[in-house]
Amino acid sequence: MVMKYTKQILTVVIVLCMSLFAYSQEIKSPNASRVKAQDSVKVSKHSPTAAILWSIIPGGGQFYNKKYWKVPIVYGLLEASGYFLTKYATDMMLYRREFINRRDGHIDQLIPSLADKPDENILALKQTSQRNMEICIAATAIIYTLGFIDAMVDAHLYYFDVSDDLSLYWSPMLLPNPINTSPSYGVSVTLSFK
Repeated sequence: MVMKYTKQILTVVIVLCMSLFAYSQEIKSPNASRVKAQDSVKVSKHSPTAAILWSIIPGGGQFYNKKYWKVPIVYGLLEASGYFLTKYATDMMLYRREFINRRDGHIDQLIPSLADKPDENILALKQTSQRNMEICIAATAIIYTLGFIDAMVDAHLYYFDVSDDLSLYWSPMLLPNPINTSPSYGVSVTLSFK
């Protein structure tokens, strides 16, 4: 079978080899001497839009902004809320199943460790677990949103200059009170530009 296509393969190889030595026509423009070479190094700017897109992945925006120390914090918080979400969802389903089995009279499917608790307590445990699960869902959404906002703010302030030219001093202060003899307590704040 290889012998059958040998001629076609050899023709394709020869045509490809010949195209390596082919020259194209060169067109000289009248302004060819005035064309300056462009710098080949491209400076990439830090883009807030790219940080927002990277934030779709939890911790991605912090990674893009080169705030690597924030990535484990984001994942740790998300992991903790996910753990408690799973725990409370499992507990809720357990208490729900127990309550339904008691209501329907399936005595063989009851959980022995919950046998001494009345039906009202099982229902209250189910509702408490459900409330805690919903709180964990909200916490997960808030953590994800805060990571998103943090990445966006860091991206917008990426080139912000925080130098030693600005200084803020604060100190405790006692002020005389004209109404009574006891002094008023306060804080003195001084902002100086060097």
